[in-house]
Amino acid sequence: MIELDGAMIGTIELNRRDPERRSRVRPDAGEAELGYLLLPEAWGRGYAAEACAAALGWFADARPGEPVVLCTQTANDRSMRLAAKLGFTEVQRYEEWGAEQWMGVWSPVTPPA
Repeated sequence: MIELDGAMIGTIELNRRDPERRSRVRPDAGEAELGYLLLPEAWGRGYAAEACAAALGWFADARPGEPVVLCTQTANDRSMRLAAKLGFTEVQRYEEWGAEQWMGVWSPVTPPA
């Protein structure tokens, strides 16, 4: 849950993708997928970027070296900019739900040993 001054303004989640939704990012499927949803009045204020960056940082510590995927419609300019800002790179584009979708992958930087 994303809160501002004690009020919920959105949610963020990291879930495992269903095996039948293979993305080819991991050979065994089941990759982690980042998702978020904010109330319209919270859009454009950096809350999603802050919350997503914190979740990715936590995930990188909990699952070192494991990639995360993110999917959005290519027409969603804000989500596309957020994906780029967070460091996601394009894996594929595909048609689903009557629109072009974009899938990106984020891989944590593992410091050299």
